[in-house]
Amino acid sequence: MKQAIRLFCTSLLVAVVAATLWGEETATRPTATHILGAWSGFMVHEGEEQLLALELEPAEEGKVSLRLTIPAMNMVRLPMGSADPTIDGNEVTLGPFVFTYDEAAQTLNGTVPRGLVPVYEIPFTLNRVEAVEAPSRPEPSAFLVEPAWSFDAGAPLWAGATFANGVVYAGDDAGRLHALDARSGAKRWSFQAGGPIRTRPTVADNGVFFQADDGLLYRLHAGDGTKVWELRVVKEPIERLPPGDPNSRYDAFSSEVTVADKKLFVGTHDGHVLALDPGSGSKLWEFLARDSVLAAPVFSSGRVYFGSFDGFIHALDAKTGRPIWKHDTKGAVVSTPAVAGDLVVVGSRSYDLVALEASTGQPIWKQYIWFSWVESSASVRDGVVYIGSSDAAAAFAFDARTGKRLWKTDVYGWAWGQPAVTGQRVYFATSALRGYQNDIHRGGVMALERRTGRPVWRYAVEPPAAGAWGFAGSPAVGASFVYVAGIDGRILAFQR
Repeated sequence: MKQAIRLFCTSLLVAVVAATLWGEETATRPTATHILGAWSGFMVHEGEEQLLALELEPAEEGKVSLRLTIPAMNMVRLPMGSADPTIDGNEVTLGPFVFTYDEAAQTLNGTVPRGLVPVYEIPFTLNRVEAVEAPSRPEPSAFLVEPAWSFDAGAPLWAGATFANGVVYAGDDAGRLHALDARSGAKRWSFQAGGPIRTRPTVADNGVFFQADDGLLYRLHAGDGTKVWELRVVKEPIERLPPGDPNSRYDAFSSEVTVADKKLFVGTHDGHVLALDPGSGSKLWEFLARDSVLAAPVFSSGRVYFGSFDGFIHALDAKTGRPIWKHDTKGAVVSTPAVAGDLVVVGSRSYDLVALEASTGQPIWKQYIWFSWVESSASVRDGVVYIGSSDAAAAFAFDARTGKRLWKTDVYGWAWGQPAVTGQRVYFATSALRGYQNDIHRGGVMALERRTGRPVWRYAVEPPAAGAWGFAGSPAVGASFVYVAGIDGRILAFQR
């Protein structure tokens, strides 16, 4: 289930239907007794099957408790609470599940609840079984490594790190942008903004560009961190609810700045995309989407592509901001599209990764990432798309032209950031939330073999007592090191 279950799976169980019909057992009318026990079968979507299993047991006051197994998201016998079953003919309602009971076939048929799958109607058939059998999840096979150096920023770092010209840059929740020597981690300078920094800085033309939650976009001098200019791009300071808050939108990040075509392109939390003059910050044009733009626009061949919380991928004319096309993903888009030749590849909270024709926005291929928002921005290299996932806790490689999956690797946590890709390796950073889904996710860093997805090395983080942990943002690659910025406030460097 993805985070959309309002910490998805947690709130899903709270919805309980009140009236109970325990009537007498007959051959044609099911009762609570009929549905007790273990049930296992498959969900089917676009020709692909995934295992779904339920264990239904008697609970207090005539209720039925439910345990859910979905191996696609590493969920095994997760307690989902208890509910009063409501029975109408052969239809049984139990919490968010609605089943049709077939006594002769001993099956439960239904559709996956919308709390688990927000867009599609995905049918399933469950058969009565003696016991639920689910594949075990092996421990990570890669050997553990320790950082070459560490810098304590003193405040959470959400957005990841940027490497440029021998310097590592990262912004923290205290509003400080840090510039460190990439080889030693020694501090070169810091700059104090007026609000938390939830974006990776962009370095170009001897400038460092970033926006902060005070609503300002900044340009600093890359050499010493002095301010060149600032521009208000959001009217009011940005307020974010943390993961775990039932009202959180999981809007953890802000758009990075893209420098291209002698312009700056940036998205804003209030739904604008701006084109600015890099030297002065003066506005060249702006476009208003229907909701937040939380990731950087990308420029290619005279067009600007971006996704919005409004559920659309937009293509604009880079010179004027005039809309060219838009594509409805049916789910919020919080990542930067990747351009792969004449395709635009992007994921959404519909659980889809789509490739669109760059000139028209027409879908060319689509991959469904079961039970997982696709928060990660894709990286494309040598015709291969590399991307992370959320509740699937997996890294993927797809053929950019056909969408064929080349490999999938368990990375044991939310891989929200953009993977960093080199000639031989793909690096993923992961995060987690204490108490979520029985703590099946972990925070850490993992290096994978680019060709096969085989884990090469990993770094593990000890979880805190509460809250989010690990590395929510994107790793960065330098000549000798991989750099990550952590929710615990540390910037780390690892030998590649």
